[in-house]
Amino acid sequence: MRERQKGLTLVELLIALLIFALIASAAVYALRLSANARDQLEEANSEIGEIEIARMVMKEDFALSLARPVRDAYGAPAGPAFLGGMETLRRPSVVGERLLVAFVRSGWLNPEGAAPRSSLQYVEYVEKDGALIRRSRAYLDDARGQAPVERALISDAGEISVSFLAGQTPSDLLWAEGWPAPATAGASGGPPKAVAITATLPRIGEIRQLFWIGEMAAPARAGA
Repeated sequence: MRERQKGLTLVELLIALLIFALIASAAVYALRLSANARDQLEEANSEIGEIEIARMVMKEDFALSLARPVRDAYGAPAGPAFLGGMETLRRPSVVGERLLVAFVRSGWLNPEGAAPRSSLQYVEYVEKDGALIRRSRAYLDDARGQAPVERALISDAGEISVSFLAGQTPSDLLWAEGWPAPATAGASGGPPKAVAITATLPRIGEIRQLFWIGEMAAPARAGA
């Protein structure tokens, strides 16, 4: 008998192509999942990094806060030394942003007094277009033409709320939504004891950070 010719039939070829297509599809899907996981990990790391940096900056600012009032661009007193949770005569309301906290802090480094300024710094924290912004200026008292310096600490902070620890009772802590707080909140007239800032981040969810006020500046005030 004539030897039968060896090779693949059309059916076998189609089956082999089908198997190859399935393997290729699975490989592409796995590669896509890996790329998506990498992107999500990078985004999560970036968001966590923003939170950590923001916490360090705010912790230092609040710990070095001083009860030092400032003046507006016309030389008039601009309100209480520590202001939070409301807009007042300290600065006019600005469309698209909300004042969270405003105060003066010490410890602004000025090596050898090279810059014509003090070591105190006026600081504001505002919510602007969904971001948490730290704003400062070169000189304590406001002046026309003095350009503020802005730094976005958390680019997508979602909903931001702030509360102030006014005091405590034997059974509870007394929190106020604005500062200066009403006398009924147990406030003593000075700055609050602590500030709590809550943000709702799209990926992580709600986070609440607590900062003590004047913790590092207190010894300096006592010796002044």
